Amino acid sequence: MFKIVMRTFFKTMGVILLLLGVGVGSYFLTMLYLRTTERGERSKTYEHVIDINVGTESSNLIYSVDAKSKQVKAIVLELFDKETGNLDYITFPVNTQISLSKAKYEEYLKISSQIPQIVALGDINRYFSGDVAYEYGILLLREELKADVGYFTAMDSVEFNKRFDKQDGIYKPSQEYLETAAQNKDEASMKKFIEKEWGSVISDITLSQKQAYAAGFLKVKLTCIYAHKAYAEELKGRATLDGEKTKKMINRIWESPERTEKTKTSGDSGGKNGIEKIKSKGIQITNGTNINGLAASFKSKLEADGLNVLGVGDFSGAQQTQTVIYAKKKEWAECLKPYFRKASVQESQTLTNGADIEIVLGTDERPEPSAGVKGE
Repeated sequence: MFKIVMRTFFKTMGVILLLLGVGVGSYFLTMLYLRTTERGERSKTYEHVIDINVGTESSNLIYSVDAKSKQVKAIVLELFDKETGNLDYITFPVNTQISLSKAKYEEYLKISSQIPQIVALGDINRYFSGDVAYEYGILLLREELKADVGYFTAMDSVEFNKRFDKQDGIYKPSQEYLETAAQNKDEASMKKFIEKEWGSVISDITLSQKQAYAAGFLKVKLTCIYAHKAYAEELKGRATLDGEKTKKMINRIWESPERTEKTKTSGDSGGKNGIEKIKSKGIQITNGTNINGLAASFKSKLEADGLNVLGVGDFSGAQQTQTVIYAKKKEWAECLKPYFRKASVQESQTLTNGADIEIVLGTDERPEPSAGVKGE
């Protein structure tokens, strides 16, 4: 009898310990999952003040920040073309002063009572709190550049100095860091490398969005990495940015032969014969009418010609009577005009879904009564 009681006791204890072990194990696995995924989702914990752009052409504003004082020590704009693997870095003086108009100043005062009318880029963490401060830095820079900056990456100055060397006031990735990154020979290992690096940075994009550039990083060659300095006049510890000249430099970088040679076709100046130059661009189609399936029909047409349609959607404003093609570069929009009856083109840096080109369809594209339009 005693043996039976003891046997039952130990069996019961064994079951309890097993259940306890499963519970503890599940807890630690859950916490591990949260720790590994939280890094990539940090950008989802606050309300963004810019439209995040992670298109084919990556424009990433990199901040070096002192861990204790939160003072910005360096600002570098990284321009990366994932189709060609070209990398350019533009160093901005950290003491750049941006003078706000009266209207803009009053607008910013509603957000931060600390902000002066003449703003120093290096002091953004004094004016704003949290990760969103770096997005306000982008907004301030856009005031001067009138050019798109897609997202930011901020890191401790120690980490920044591991990645960048400075020569003649210009930052460029260090040889050691480039060689470390180059050890990743396939997309899977490059994604793991990015994930490992992700724990040392802050960004307003997610880990998966950054990993989407992995294949492009594999194309990077040392001969295709260039460093530049923004046009600015530095005097008595302050710098005044020449936004117009710097914007022109950025445009020259994007349009340089090294970046366009893979998509350039001889003798093409636009139209359907020139769509090769925009096949790497992301296109959003927005239906500005109440005509069902109109966007879906154009999606089919463009995809049949090998173009990359990111998605379709409905326009949130009033019904549009004329089709407008918006693009970050006007020449890209010109290539799509032959698909439409009377489309106009406009240059715009902020497009839906992070697209390079957005087509807002108007009622002028209404199909003929006999033709019909299929699709959702």
